[in-house]
Amino acid sequence: MLRLRARHPILLWRRGSLRRQLLLLLVPALAAMMAIDTWLTYGTLRDAANTAYDRSLYGSIRTIDNAIGMAGESVQLTLPDAAMEMFESAAQTHVYYRVSLERAGTIETVTGYDDLPLPKGALASNQPRFYDDDDYRGEPVRIAAMARPVYRPDARMRVIIQVAETAEPRTALIGKVWRSALARDLLLIVLSAAILVGGVTYVLRPLGRVRDDVEARSPDDLTPLAFNRVPIEVSPLVDAVNLHVARSEAMAQAQAQFIADAAHQLRTPLAILKTQAEFAQRQLCAGGDDPASRQAAGEAVGGIVKQLEQAARLTNQLLALARVRQHHGEAAAQAVDSVDVFDAVGVAEQVALDYLPLARGKQQDFGWEPAPGLKLPVRADAALLREALANLVHNAIQYSPRGSRITLSAQRIDQTACLMVEDDGPGIPANEREKVFARFYRRVGNTEPGSGLGLAISREMAARFGGTVELAEGSQGQGVRALLKLPVSEQGQ
Repeated sequence: MLRLRARHPILLWRRGSLRRQLLLLLVPALAAMMAIDTWLTYGTLRDAANTAYDRSLYGSIRTIDNAIGMAGESVQLTLPDAAMEMFESAAQTHVYYRVSLERAGTIETVTGYDDLPLPKGALASNQPRFYDDDDYRGEPVRIAAMARPVYRPDARMRVIIQVAETAEPRTALIGKVWRSALARDLLLIVLSAAILVGGVTYVLRPLGRVRDDVEARSPDDLTPLAFNRVPIEVSPLVDAVNLHVARSEAMAQAQAQFIADAAHQLRTPLAILKTQAEFAQRQLCAGGDDPASRQAAGEAVGGIVKQLEQAARLTNQLLALARVRQHHGEAAAQAVDSVDVFDAVGVAEQVALDYLPLARGKQQDFGWEPAPGLKLPVRADAALLREALANLVHNAIQYSPRGSRITLSAQRIDQTACLMVEDDGPGIPANEREKVFARFYRRVGNTEPGSGLGLAISREMAARFGGTVELAEGSQGQGVRALLKLPVSEQGQ
């Protein structure tokens, strides 16, 4: 984290505040827009200034043109000295002029500055031409030139009039207006940033109330957040928080109900254990060597052992259920990606071997019928899958009478691995097959000991890895067929 902070301080600074992120995104964009605007403004100012000053130069050309007369083959200029004052707009402005006579392809200066350069290319008659010279007598000048034919019979002459003005006044005017526009744009950027920060602060005030309300709540207060005038863009965030709060409340209620149900289920066997232990103690203390008392005490101790076995199984089921319920939603998806692929046929075979003695104790015909060469690669936790399948087998053995037939088999249907436990016992009515998956659900009239957790645990464990557990009627029209289905993993194929 320290290395990241050292390498990317701007990223970390920006990540801390919405205002900073907006400023870093919008201020450079505004600055770029202002730069483009300033460049366009400069071009517009330059064109406008040149147009205005060029118009003044053209007016000077017209003034000189009106003062030109012809005397034979020569040109006469009768321009008063006072007329030249109109050419100078400031003390630092210098005005130059030149009147030339173009005759037979040669140009001779009549009056003015004979070194004033002519434009490149031929001049069209009566069409003014404007051009620049960057170093005329040590300074840049703007020059206007126009050629006017001499209207005399058989005359092939033209008078060329040039007026030049130093470019410093127009450059100073453009710079002054451009700097004013630049200062205005910078001020607009600062004001826009201030308005942005102030607007974000004002708009996000409801989030401050959200923070204050959450901080003021007690840890067990899981009521939804209720706020008015929340911006539309923030409403999904508030809705998401409320959804998370509702899920947390539902989880807390489920945990509280689970604890209450577990305490209720454990209280009964503990009470029976206490009663049987006290009875055995009384028989041993009062009977001495009396065979009848010792027999009664032995029966009581046997009941204690049986209750301990049931309590141990109940405790293991509660722990398994608590374990599997810790992984749900996104955590379950991550858990699926983190486990290995294995063959579900091997797990089913091990479960069959483990529960064969229990079935023989009840004189039941318990068999394992695998398909020859069958492989069922699945991505799951082997221990949890074994627990889920073991619960189905245990239920079939426990709730089927003596002499029943129980079959554990495996098959593949398309891309689904199916582990099936089928018995020919009393069965479950169709309207109760979904109810028995509820935790601690016990069918009315069922006298077999149990907690009602086995099927719930099996379904939740299968769901953790994208599978299902379903109950159906046996193939012979009696009993129950329990199907545990898991998707086949392509990596194991």
